[in-house]
Amino acid sequence: MAKFILPSHPLSALSQDSDLSCVLDLEDPHRMSLERLEGLITAQPAGEIRAYLFGLYDMRRAAVYAGGA
Repeated sequence: MAKFILPSHPLSALSQDSDLSCVLDLEDPHRMSLERLEGLITAQPAGEIRAYLFGLYDMRRAAVYAGGA
């Protein structure tokens, strides 16, 4: 099933040499500070990758407001 999902994931289009790819190799976006994640979002051009990061940011903010982290 993963072989059908992974090619359609927004990060699958990310170049291995990109700055964002290097950051995501070293840092977990699910654990980085919201400020750090917001900085990554603003550094990205409009498109699927930025939209994916915004979705992750919104999910993280909802967890904070719900008292989860």
